[in-house]
Amino acid sequence: MRLSLILAAIVVMLEVQSSHAFDGPRKSTNVPQFDAAVDKALSYLHAAVEKQEPHGGEQILAAYAMIKCGIPKDDPFVAHAVETAAARSGTGVYRPISAYDHIYGAGVDAMLLSDVDTETYKPNLQAIANYVQSVQRADGSWSDGPQQPGDVSMSQYGILALWACQRAGCEVTPAIVDRAGDFLMKRGNGDGGWGYRPGTTAGPGAGNSTHNMTMAGAGSLGVVRILLHGPKKPPEPAKKEDDTLFGGALTKVELDDEDVVFGAFKGYQAQNSVGALDTRVDRSFSWIQAHFTPISKVEHNLYFYYCIERAAAISELGTMDGADWYVVYGDGLLQLQQQDGSFPTHTGPVVGTSFALLFYMRSTQQIIDKQFGVGRQQGKRGNPFGDKEVKREPTELDLLIADMENLDLTKVDDAPIEVADEIVRSVISIDDPEELVGQADKLKSLMKHPNADVRKSACWALGRTGEFKLVPFMLDGIRDPSVDVNVEAIAALRFIARKPNGFGETLNPLDGIENPTDEQKVKIVNEWRQKAINSWSAWYARVRPHEDQDGFDQLLIAVPLSSKAVEEKKK
Repeated sequence: MRLSLILAAIVVMLEVQSSHAFDGPRKSTNVPQFDAAVDKALSYLHAAVEKQEPHGGEQILAAYAMIKCGIPKDDPFVAHAVETAAARSGTGVYRPISAYDHIYGAGVDAMLLSDVDTETYKPNLQAIANYVQSVQRADGSWSDGPQQPGDVSMSQYGILALWACQRAGCEVTPAIVDRAGDFLMKRGNGDGGWGYRPGTTAGPGAGNSTHNMTMAGAGSLGVVRILLHGPKKPPEPAKKEDDTLFGGALTKVELDDEDVVFGAFKGYQAQNSVGALDTRVDRSFSWIQAHFTPISKVEHNLYFYYCIERAAAISELGTMDGADWYVVYGDGLLQLQQQDGSFPTHTGPVVGTSFALLFYMRSTQQIIDKQFGVGRQQGKRGNPFGDKEVKREPTELDLLIADMENLDLTKVDDAPIEVADEIVRSVISIDDPEELVGQADKLKSLMKHPNADVRKSACWALGRTGEFKLVPFMLDGIRDPSVDVNVEAIAALRFIARKPNGFGETLNPLDGIENPTDEQKVKIVNEWRQKAINSWSAWYARVRPHEDQDGFDQLLIAVPLSSKAVEEKKK
């Protein structure tokens, strides 16, 4: 993949091109491994949908995901999808595609049209807003029919539709939004989460809280908060350049009363206070923290990532389980991508791949930055627009690997300690782990070096990236004939898995054993290695994606400690 900087009028975004990537510039995630996943997903998605007729469901969602990636609206598939979505409301009355999907379809239609051109499609969006408001149930929810209880998922799409329409300047009744919030505030579970159809045992979870519905509820309440009270972090005053002679300094611009954001409905007295809404969302994140899993294994697994991106963006979430939530869940999501670039899920690979793209492109954050962008501070990581990129100076590791690429590593055994020490020193010099992630492929080649000191250092360096996708390499490191490499591999797994004590295995298998013979060392170390392989392989089998089977079973077989490794251990 080749990255090049593309300067726009105000923002700077990265152009990502490759032989298999979607043609043309697109936005970047600013995380190399996520960009690679997006490239593959876009290639798959465009090939999968270009043969299908766009309609109110998955193809409209796919076009929306493409727009969020930076694919232009004149792309043939996107343009056809926009035309199809607009046609359903072209007469001033919204005509849903089906009785069941009526709110899902209205939601994706509204989001796509609002993102493409709010001025042109404002009449269409008003028709959608009118329809969505007309079919809201008395308790504030939406459902697939008058005989069915309200459900959190469909209510989410009703709220998303109204938010998209409101951003276009359409008339939305504030009481409708307030009632939607009331439904979620009153019908959640006591543990902080939500079930699919509150008050019933229908659907996944049989009424119990689930990952999907808990984040769908939290994100929906976040949108309600924005509409009723404004964003959690209001815009800061903008700054402009002094245009006087010899000027050039930035001066603060005070916001007028008309510019102050207090929600979309000035003068409306909301029934759901901002404090109550924020507290309820915080409880939902507490539930997610208590049931933390970076790799979603539920029936509709990709839906979770789509929902948590929205909830996290609106709630200004910083960390989850002690790390950047975007990277934690983004790494987990990588494990669900297939070789063809798709992300299969319960409702099919097109929907799943679209949801994955919306997560990686931080689609909700894009909306917030656009709607409330004046003076907002945008974090560099994961910001699809980013600040102007400054050419990065090569790190010590860059220079070291560049030198090594010109060497025959099989002929540097006369100075393996120096090479290993240089790897360690170079990695320590890197402040940003994302820079280290970009060197992972080159570091992996060093794990095949004939000298254990170099393999050990490469294993240590790879472990510092914290990348979940490196777990199979670390498992292979436990099978290495050198105990020192085994120890570094286990330490890396502890870091990646966030298990400081691992599974109780020692990092010094020969500790406390006085004067063991070589045969005893082999026996003790092999038993220790086998136990570590079994424990960590079983853990990986539980958390890895179900589809990721290739090459895993062979890792369960421990490699006997060779006589060469015994000699190395004596050194």
